[in-house]
Amino acid sequence: MSEKKPKVLFIAPAQSSKTTHMILEEAKKEFDCSLVPIYELTIGMNKGKIKIMHKGRELKGYDYIFPRIDSKRAEYGFDIISAFDYTGVKKPYHAKTIRIAHDKFLTGLVLSKEGIPVPKTYLAKTKEALRDISRQIKFPAMIKLLSGSGGRGIIYVEDINALESIMSSFEILGQHIIVQEFVESGGKDLRVLVAGDTIIGAMKRIAKNGEKRANICVGGTGERYVPGDEIKELSIKTAKALDTRLCAVDIIESSKGPVVLEANINFGIQGISKATDANIAKKIVEFIADELKIK
Repeated sequence: MSEKKPKVLFIAPAQSSKTTHMILEEAKKEFDCSLVPIYELTIGMNKGKIKIMHKGRELKGYDYIFPRIDSKRAEYGFDIISAFDYTGVKKPYHAKTIRIAHDKFLTGLVLSKEGIPVPKTYLAKTKEALRDISRQIKFPAMIKLLSGSGGRGIIYVEDINALESIMSSFEILGQHIIVQEFVESGGKDLRVLVAGDTIIGAMKRIAKNGEKRANICVGGTGERYVPGDEIKELSIKTAKALDTRLCAVDIIESSKGPVVLEANINFGIQGISKATDANIAKKIVEFIADELKIK
């Protein structure tokens, strides 16, 4: 009689990404897997008991939850994972990590508190506040939306006039933004994937001509990169600061040393799989198996 496979629940948007399906297909080789759209989940509370349901059926008996929660669904994802936190089922992170990791300013605060080098950063809501910031920051600078991802919601500005012009647009849209010093990198950065206390993949991203962002989603290219001890330690320390066992860390090697730009708990693996010529999805599944202590 064959041994019963561990049950793994994938939680993702209804239109799941290529990355989610790549990991899911690998996971099916080792686990009994289910994929449930996050907005189809409901939570019930009654007499001290919490039930997480899908189409009227209680979800229970799972050994591991694999959340794929993007910034658009971060608030609902926080509530759903909070409910799973009470059940004690294993996951790569708790609900609080969702709030922090999908807010670039909160991420910076947490990392800075832990002594992790990040760019000089300011939060602004009005043009008046922006003028105060402009007296303290050197140009050029980067404007970022709090929940942007994949290089989107990031704008390079050369001077205060350009900054104020862009800020006017964000005021109309009711957005508050991050103003961050521009760290010169020659159009290159590093993406390092952390799984527990191990690096499972790393690549150097190179921006296309005329572009400051090196993200693959906006035209950057990736090449295999072998991180040294300093980059490994910085990446693992970043993941621990955010209290996540699985994340991507973006780093710039500046003239003053490495600087962490961002950390992403909903990272893609297509670019890094191609750049490293490695089966990153399989490595993630191996990480889950290790978390479940499967030999």
